[in-house]
Amino acid sequence: MTEIALVVEIVSPGSEAMDSVTKVREYASAGIGQYWVVDRDGPQTVTLHRLGGDGSYEEHAKVPLAWLLQSSPADHLDESF
Repeated sequence: MTEIALVVEIVSPGSEAMDSVTKVREYASAGIGQYWVVDRDGPQTVTLHRLGGDGSYEEHAKVPLAWLLQSSPADHLDESF
């Protein structure tokens, strides 16, 4: 497993497919434990993905960015990191 515990991606207009398909595969194959995607929709939703046992990401939670910023990133990382 790589030493990178978390990647955070902010979706830009026009990069939705790249961020939700291509980069997901690349980060998963690199063994990065968590991948967070910040959508620039109205509530600025953050989707938290965790690397599953099969080597692909599973959606763990979907939360508003404002809520996530009130917590520590360590609160959302697996203890194994």
